[in-house]
Amino acid sequence: MRRPRYDPAALSCGILHLGCGAFHRAHQAFATQRAIEAQGEEGLRWGIAAASMTRMTVPGQLQPQDGLYTLLERSAAGTRAEIIGTLREVIHAPTDPKPLPQRIADPQTRIVTLTITPPGYLLEPASGRLQKDHLDVLHDLRHPAHPRSAIGAIAYGLRKVRDAGTVPPVIISCDNVSDNGRTLRRAVANFAAMRDDTLASWIDANVCFPNTMVDRIVPAATSADREDAERLLGLYDAAPVSMEPYIQWVIEEFDGPRPLWEAAGAQFVRDVRPFELAKLRLLNGTHMLLAYLGALAGYKTIAETVADPLFAELAEAFMLREQGATLDMAPDRLRAYVADLMARLRNPAIRHDVSRIGRNGSAKFATRLMRPLRENLQEGRSGPCTILVAAAWIRWFTQHETKGPQVLLIDQKKDEMKRLCAAAGGDPMVLARSFLGLEEVFGPKLPNHEAVVEELARDLHDLATLPVREVVRDRLAELLAAG
Repeated sequence: MRRPRYDPAALSCGILHLGCGAFHRAHQAFATQRAIEAQGEEGLRWGIAAASMTRMTVPGQLQPQDGLYTLLERSAAGTRAEIIGTLREVIHAPTDPKPLPQRIADPQTRIVTLTITPPGYLLEPASGRLQKDHLDVLHDLRHPAHPRSAIGAIAYGLRKVRDAGTVPPVIISCDNVSDNGRTLRRAVANFAAMRDDTLASWIDANVCFPNTMVDRIVPAATSADREDAERLLGLYDAAPVSMEPYIQWVIEEFDGPRPLWEAAGAQFVRDVRPFELAKLRLLNGTHMLLAYLGALAGYKTIAETVADPLFAELAEAFMLREQGATLDMAPDRLRAYVADLMARLRNPAIRHDVSRIGRNGSAKFATRLMRPLRENLQEGRSGPCTILVAAAWIRWFTQHETKGPQVLLIDQKKDEMKRLCAAAGGDPMVLARSFLGLEEVFGPKLPNHEAVVEELARDLHDLATLPVREVVRDRLAELLAAG
């Protein structure tokens, strides 16, 4: 059990984090611990005030523990444990007496980080436009003192900074969102313009939103995590977090004070995009393939799915032949990257539930799967694996009506998807055409659109009538035969 090499009680909060979930605690909070340890007394300014945006669960667990928790690094070799002490405050934003805009405008806050998941940006996935009729947007326009969304909180916090004439904090997105810094800037500026055009212009000219890429597999907590933490610590921990050994954090260079995150392996670069595209398309896109198809085959976790040689071969072919073809990456480097990813996906100590990976697919399809598919089609290449993933995802919305393996449906467009399935009346062609017509999920019409509709309909028919492994085997054979 590794302890913090500083006094957590001596920290002051130079960082405000929005979205105090497991990923933040295994990634940014961990990296900040290494930075503080490397900087010594100077690093004590980088304590974190972590805000839960909706539920009281995490604050309720961590507040009695003074923000301390156990981080469990799991691999086939065993489990290593560490106490993380960087969370100086853990707050429930809706009930906190100091509202988020006030915390953002506090001169002590030099950095604001976010892990609010793609739906938290309140953007239409395909167009990138702010959903001006979203309930959170409408609420925040009416209640500037107590905004409900991260976007509203940042906009109102920056308005306070502007009015006070102080230096704005750097706003760092740590979500798996394409071009995440600029996407966040656009969302905040769009919201600000609905209240005050001059504020939107001021934000655009004065506030830094660096792009980033984050990577670490962090499964949902289980009772085994609590048991292991108690065994290793000798105390009960209500909020331990498990993670894989691998960590990557690539950040666009920016001016101003910051923690020495390089001590945890962070990279500061001029252009994050090549790192982001590789991660979004190879790891995140493959996670979706394994989750949707694996669940239909009855597997519960990513590791179980990859342990099936057929699914492992499909995942590797998908990365090398489809997603990899859209990346500016040398063949040797691509093969090495894919080999590393396959080893990570096979880690038997990480229980990454397929239902968790597959949630909110409607907000992920555009960036992780449809954009690379569009690029492949424009270049005359096929995308059978991607189309099969889309069919498997659509199948999730009808699976509850069958005797096959059941999946947990968590998606903001769940009801709309179910209505489309019901309206199709079991006709795979109607179903394929209806889903591909959802521009907010799949984007505008694809090149060779009718051929894609026919291929998707074939996949839907086969997934409904044949064993999933048989469908996977057939598509894999077609892909390999195509060269």
